[in-house]
Amino acid sequence: MNVTTAFEFLKLDQSASLKEANLSYKRLLMQYHPDRNKDRSEWSHQMTVRLTEAYTAVTLYLASIQELTATPEKPEHPDSGYSISMQSRIGNLYDRVLSEINQYFTYGMDKLYLRQEGILRHRYRASLKRLAQVIEELEYTLQWPGSSLQHGQARAILDFSAGFYENMLIKPKPHCVYSGTEAKAQRYFNQGSIALDESICRGILELYNENGLICPGTRNKAEKNFLFLLTNYPKSSFVPETLIKLYLLKAFSGLCEYLEQALTSQ
Repeated sequence: MNVTTAFEFLKLDQSASLKEANLSYKRLLMQYHPDRNKDRSEWSHQMTVRLTEAYTAVTLYLASIQELTATPEKPEHPDSGYSISMQSRIGNLYDRVLSEINQYFTYGMDKLYLRQEGILRHRYRASLKRLAQVIEELEYTLQWPGSSLQHGQARAILDFSAGFYENMLIKPKPHCVYSGTEAKAQRYFNQGSIALDESICRGILELYNENGLICPGTRNKAEKNFLFLLTNYPKSSFVPETLIKLYLLKAFSGLCEYLEQALTSQ
């Protein structure tokens, strides 16, 4: 998807800011949510994939423009000082995110084919609803008075939660045996996905770190595989899912910065 099409899909003009792109992305994400489109689930999935692809293209474009014209910006939220009530709310919401991550891996919801049937399908859909609720509450929390650090923490948790939600929406591809370049693209996608899952599972639930960095090896491995796929197999059917994975990886890395700060301060 080119940049012009991406802006049109997000219903933005090319003078939009990163903040406006984020707001449009979240609004459209809820609009295309499968729970609101139960009679057209395939359309919902396709629109969500296209939305993530458009959001990635727009944010990369705006970030590059911002680097060229960088000027000191006022903080999005005035620093009104540390707030105990806000910190308590952030902690509560983060615990709920941890609970969903734990259930996701404990019950095998990362197995795309298995979660389509039986009791696992029920657990999967219930987890989606709970995570969507957490995302809405995190967005509301960003309006609370608090310190710049607290707003940064809430934003990092929100971005990660939204990325993980998108990741959960990925549907399994039809069973088939790929060959040629598509088989190679599938291999890089699978290797990157396994590394990303390991990073999130161990990094979030176990706080596994190497010299104060959360799972740097597996995060780096995931990024290399995803970028190699996008660079060398841009026409692969795995590109939309890879963009979602990269979005999640970027959000996870942002969250890791705060987790790493907590580790070094211990």
